[in-house]
Amino acid sequence: MGSWVQKAAAALIALTLVAAPAATAQDLRDYLQQQLDNREPRSTEDGFARAAGPLAGRLSTSRADAMPMTFRSGQEIRVVGVCDQACNDLDMRVLDPGGRIIASDVSGNNHPTIDIRPVITGQYTIEIGMIDCRAQSCRYAVTIYTR
Repeated sequence: MGSWVQKAAAALIALTLVAAPAATAQDLRDYLQQQLDNREPRSTEDGFARAAGPLAGRLSTSRADAMPMTFRSGQEIRVVGVCDQACNDLDMRVLDPGGRIIASDVSGNNHPTIDIRPVITGQYTIEIGMIDCRAQSCRYAVTIYTR
């Protein structure tokens, strides 16, 4: 009889796991927004104000996105990135209008931050690299602050 009870319990657990709703797109957006909100006080304490974002996307491991952004010479810029719960490592780089890397955060975390002060006004590129995602793809978001 104990065997029957164990099988029934295992079946009930399996059914519960299958029937459990997966995280919705809105849940993921809310999670990313919460992660960005958690990092915002540091930026505002440092005198930065939100200038753009959140800018969001989805990437698989070893894939990258590029976001063109116009920055003004001499303005201090902070770029903050976050990714979802399945993401272990998100990298970020900023390239100048000539395509040269001027700053990066490739430190093996899922919340990169870059501070820059462009020397020329022009179109810069923020590259987001998904280094390690435990799912088929992971969502990320980026906010840009200026002062």
